[in-house]
Amino acid sequence: MGSRLVANESLPKPLKPVGGVPMVVRVLRTLKDEGIREAVIVLGFKGEAIRDALLAEPDLGLRLFFVENKDFDKRNGVSLLAAKRYVDRECILSMADHIYSPEIVRRLRALELPAGASALGVDYDIERCFDLPDATKVRVSSGRISDIGKELGDYDAIDTGVFRIGPSLVDELERIHACQGDCSLSDGVRALAMRGQFLACDAGDARWIDVDTPQAFQRAEAMVRVFGDDLGDEPSGTRTIDPDAMELFAPSWVRAAQPYKEDHFEKAQSREGIIRMMSNENPYAPSPRVLAAVRDAAERGHVYPPSGKELRERLGERDGVSMDHVVLGSGSTEIIDLVIRTFVAPGEEVLLSVPTFSMYEARTRVVGGVPVLVHMTEEHEFDVPALLGAITERTKVIFLCTPNNPTGNRLQEAHIRRVLRLGLPTVIDEAYFEFGVTEETLSHLLAEFPNAIIIRTFSKAFGLAGFRLGYSLAHPAVTRLLMRVKVPWNVPATTQAAALAMLEDMSELRSNLAELRAGRQYLVDEIGKIGGLDPIPSEGNFVLIDAHRTGLSSDEILQAMFAEGVLIRSLAVHRAERGFLRVTVGTALENERCVEVMRAAVARLRRRSESKLRASALHGDAE
Repeated sequence: MGSRLVANESLPKPLKPVGGVPMVVRVLRTLKDEGIREAVIVLGFKGEAIRDALLAEPDLGLRLFFVENKDFDKRNGVSLLAAKRYVDRECILSMADHIYSPEIVRRLRALELPAGASALGVDYDIERCFDLPDATKVRVSSGRISDIGKELGDYDAIDTGVFRIGPSLVDELERIHACQGDCSLSDGVRALAMRGQFLACDAGDARWIDVDTPQAFQRAEAMVRVFGDDLGDEPSGTRTIDPDAMELFAPSWVRAAQPYKEDHFEKAQSREGIIRMMSNENPYAPSPRVLAAVRDAAERGHVYPPSGKELRERLGERDGVSMDHVVLGSGSTEIIDLVIRTFVAPGEEVLLSVPTFSMYEARTRVVGGVPVLVHMTEEHEFDVPALLGAITERTKVIFLCTPNNPTGNRLQEAHIRRVLRLGLPTVIDEAYFEFGVTEETLSHLLAEFPNAIIIRTFSKAFGLAGFRLGYSLAHPAVTRLLMRVKVPWNVPATTQAAALAMLEDMSELRSNLAELRAGRQYLVDEIGKIGGLDPIPSEGNFVLIDAHRTGLSSDEILQAMFAEGVLIRSLAVHRAERGFLRVTVGTALENERCVEVMRAAVARLRRRSESKLRASALHGDAE
């Protein structure tokens, strides 16, 4: 009845699919491939469903006979007795819930059997038996079975569930059944074994498994994924590996995940002269001092990078904490991934205020977590009551980006405190905090809330996006957890050298930040003069633009500007629901060019749209 495997399912156990194929179908296909042409199926529990499924199977290629065993609640010897009229010669007997390599059938058929004897395929490699306590054990002496049973204490092999039998086994089972009113196959094996008429056939390295439990089912699925439908049977010495089958090795949540789309980077490099205003990059290249430090570090590129102790100390000093509060990552994206992998198991929830940085959601899905999306208000404000209301017993991490990408606004400290008081791990992403007028940070909250995790990056204000450096500030208890999960040597020596050189002299950084803040204000002021475009004030190095009043899609504007050599970003990936664009602050000349191209593109697209509407109206009048 399969109560351990399919207790809560409507299908009978033999129809449980392993690797997409019902178990009994797998058995029949194996037998057919080894030259078997007729098969007798003994039906019992939900027998009609099994009969119908097999008759509907299009490619079995076997002549099927069906026998009903009304006493299916008795032991398995009774099932064989129900089919006794078919056992008038030697045949292969197989369990419908055992999956095995064809090699076991080949070995049984090749075995020389004395007249009236039977044989059982046995596995002498006891260590590889998946569920040894539940397995049927076999004691073997000089190639013949001397005893069999689940409770044997002294045994040499395991029963694979594949037999070569003849009428003599049926005769013994009838005798036992007449005496006891029931019988098992093991009873019949023991009876013949007492006369030396049951041989043990070595299964060798052939793989097999008895699929009785959910755990055995998972192992069977893995075996089919790894070794194929024939469980690695290679009689010809060759095997073709299907490349598409590689996807089956990944868990379902990885197969469902979508990679981060990097096509905007390819677009930016597709031709010379493109102004990159799409990825919140810093327009100022690293200084000669930084490049010199990188060159020096590159000369030691043949050895592993340092652990980052010096850099962690310097970063901790900036916020008045020790290096024990700091974890380095290959960009803040690695820190985001690290936090999620540390705290979130499959099925657990990560809480996000959207629209926001898409990486939070993407990395949550990759580990099998569930992103819970709480939308901002119409005014692009964080909806704190809605965030708090979305907390469940499955919530493991909360992400708050402030200033937020892409809206550019900060979350008030009082609101963050409300969230932190829940005690849940809460990430405060400060990737853009340096661009605020006061460079306000929330790192002081670490002393009060050990569940707060500050994330920072060197990609934005410091202009080291290509070097990939991010870091977290957190209570040492959290840092120790993250360090258990973090891979070693994740930050190259050249990256550490570049960051240390930047920290030695902050005057250049402060000068660049002042220019970028002025450029941001210029973009807000000038874009606001373009009809239909509504720029939203920002504290990041970007400006979010609501374009829906133009009647144009964000993609239309983006493509028209790209044609003129300026690449900006559409915000659909950040879950912005209307037609939003995001423009990264560039140099003064880049900002002026962006405004000029945007003004011309919107005007041209609107004229074209209005012309089409007029033409459509005239056509309607003519009809």
